[in-house]
Amino acid sequence: MRDLLIIIKKELSELLRDKKTIINSIVLPTLLGPVLLFGFIKVSKIIDQNAKEKTIQIGLVNAPQNFMDIVESDTLNQVTIYDESIDFKTLIDEETIQTAVVFPGDWKAQMDSLRTGAVQIYRNGTKDNVNERVSGIMDTYAANLKEARMSQLDISAEKLNPIRQDYVEVGEQKELIGKRIGGFIPYLFILTMWGGCLLAAIDLVTGEKERKTIETTLSLPVSKFTVLMGKSIVASLLGFIPAVLNLLGIIAGLKLIDGIPDTFKAAINEMLNFQSVALILLLLVPFALFLAGFIIALVAGATTFKEAQSKATPIIMVIIIPLVLAMMPGIELSWATVLVPVLNIGLGVKEIMAGTIDMLQYFTILASLIAFAVLAVYFSYKRFSDENAILK
Repeated sequence: MRDLLIIIKKELSELLRDKKTIINSIVLPTLLGPVLLFGFIKVSKIIDQNAKEKTIQIGLVNAPQNFMDIVESDTLNQVTIYDESIDFKTLIDEETIQTAVVFPGDWKAQMDSLRTGAVQIYRNGTKDNVNERVSGIMDTYAANLKEARMSQLDISAEKLNPIRQDYVEVGEQKELIGKRIGGFIPYLFILTMWGGCLLAAIDLVTGEKERKTIETTLSLPVSKFTVLMGKSIVASLLGFIPAVLNLLGIIAGLKLIDGIPDTFKAAINEMLNFQSVALILLLLVPFALFLAGFIIALVAGATTFKEAQSKATPIIMVIIIPLVLAMMPGIELSWATVLVPVLNIGLGVKEIMAGTIDMLQYFTILASLIAFAVLAVYFSYKRFSDENAILK
């Protein structure tokens, strides 16, 4: 144990002498959460404000007066009247107009005979602001027509609405928010951990090769396994600590940044209580060791920093894909997913934040992560013991 502590102290002191390591492993992860929250809130407000103040150009064909009155009631709408349908696709592509609403020539006759009329709406599906506003106009117009018909036929609204749906929400707000945003939290954590472990592991193995100090380290009166464990623990610390700082940054950002609804703040604070944070961090400990051992095994034979990065960097896709799956609706933590690396962390964190975690499944995830960490360290030890790979 004393030899292991000496190796850990040596490797930490070498890494932390580099200002880039301090910035990448401590400063940036701490600021990442608050900066993302602040940026998301500000950008959302700016986009929403711009959408409300933006003028849209609407082309109309055969539009009845009562419809035009609804369109013109919003002073931000600029109306262009066309006598007949033309090449609206080109006009929209050239941004002469942004949407066009075409009524049939016999629209009034169709409405007077209480028939259903077809209205063509030309639009670009990527223009959400324009499409939402036009949909709102059409809904208002349709509601007015429906009300006029009910009055004409002397039919009450109750007769046309046989069912009234009264929803009684039995899930707590913490559970609803946790299920919806819980998948995003491990996305930040794990990517931060990957970056920290990657830089540390490459520097501790390939970096020592380039500095010509790997021979000195291996000549110490300690076993190669102790040297490897020291490097693996330090690399995992440089991944785990940024994840913890990231979490603390998010908690601080939620408390200090203005513009977050109080109900949302209260739900988040309830989700990120001591027990939930402890359960999340307990999962990240073996996962950090797994990442460190896995990366060391990958880069053990690399002779340059660039070669090591080229070998390890593509593996990020193996991590990103399960994290994206964890954020998709319909994918839940079950006995079918509990043993899938990375995916089980993403789904487990969602359940922890929602307060619905099955502790048997949780400990199964934890046991599987410990097993993967042991395997990663074992394979890295086999690679580290290969002198042809380490000393070449």
